[in-house]
Amino acid sequence: MPDTCDVAIIGGGVIGCAIAHRLGTEGRSVVLVEEGARLGLGASDAAMGGILTQTEPACLGPLSKVIKRSRDMYPGWLAELSGVSGLEVPLLEGGDIQVALDDAGMERLDTELLPRWKNSPFKVERLGPAEARELEPLLSEAVVGGFLLPDELALDPRELMSALAATLGRSGRVRVLTEARATAVTSGPRGARVYLASGDRVSADTVIVAAGHLSGTLLPALSEHLFPIRGVAYDARPPGVTGYALRHHVFAEFEENGVEYFPYLVPRHDGRVAVGVTYEENVGDPTVTEQALAEIRHGVAAMMPEAAAWPVGRTWAGLRPGSRDHMPLIGRVDGHRGVIVATGHSGLGVTLAPVTAELVSALVGGHIDDATRDLLEICRPDRDFSPRGAAEDVAVPR
Repeated sequence: MPDTCDVAIIGGGVIGCAIAHRLGTEGRSVVLVEEGARLGLGASDAAMGGILTQTEPACLGPLSKVIKRSRDMYPGWLAELSGVSGLEVPLLEGGDIQVALDDAGMERLDTELLPRWKNSPFKVERLGPAEARELEPLLSEAVVGGFLLPDELALDPRELMSALAATLGRSGRVRVLTEARATAVTSGPRGARVYLASGDRVSADTVIVAAGHLSGTLLPALSEHLFPIRGVAYDARPPGVTGYALRHHVFAEFEENGVEYFPYLVPRHDGRVAVGVTYEENVGDPTVTEQALAEIRHGVAAMMPEAAAWPVGRTWAGLRPGSRDHMPLIGRVDGHRGVIVATGHSGLGVTLAPVTAELVSALVGGHIDDATRDLLEICRPDRDFSPRGAAEDVAVPR
């Protein structure tokens, strides 16, 4: 006999788990299907942990409304998870500092990004070189200025996933199936089904596909809009540091000899610093390469020389679920209205987890107010992905 439930969810990353928690607390029976040996082993395990409001260019277009809702939800959402799981998820609230390493870089920030930052619902503060180094003394003397984005947050994604997993484990409404690979999804007038490689199946009123960059294999009609983006990063530990090594997460973007560098440092509360990052579109192999690590170290050395010499711990690579316009796909995708997709977050999965769960909950429950309808319209999976249809201020993420 197949498993039966109100809602089946494919994908046990931060998006799938956030949705499962939300629906379970609303009283729905949920079966969460995860291919890995435990929850959160995919892109969520490889995330840097920034809760971004402006750093990614995709944040600055129509998606800013969705991000604003998620950012507003975050402190309360973490308190809810901690209250149920008993696990704290420390939140760094200093914001993000974006710096320029030369006059051309500062001009780019001033002319390309500052107008869009000012049009977003978030704050921005200009920094001179001395002001930037006063906030983060380890910044290079080459820094000519930058901007503080004070509304951005940061956390350790592994700690977030531990809290989510423990919360689901204590739920009487959510059943988690690990090492269970979904091979197909079907829907009809009497509901939807998930077929597993084991030969088993899960029958539900609604199936939610939150399988990251692999969602297109289950929903072929969307496959042309979805692709993996490999990101490589590593943990470093400054000698003798037991708390936050930095007070902010710090980012720069520059080009040298035809190579683009995106040094990004995200401090952890236990003294570690996540160091990255690379963006390799349409690369589906989650392998750490020496070339990627060398590019990261070169970028970090230019932005914060001392950090490039910190001892390296864990190295990793993850596959972000990219979409053609770098905005998530959230909505119903079948004629019987039994299948919902929630993927394509393009590096903003941690940022958008609370609001994604809220939007999917509204779709499942059918209670959609005007504000929610506006957010769903932005993320609708049948939108125009062509350059003409995409908003001109949505760009490839940095």
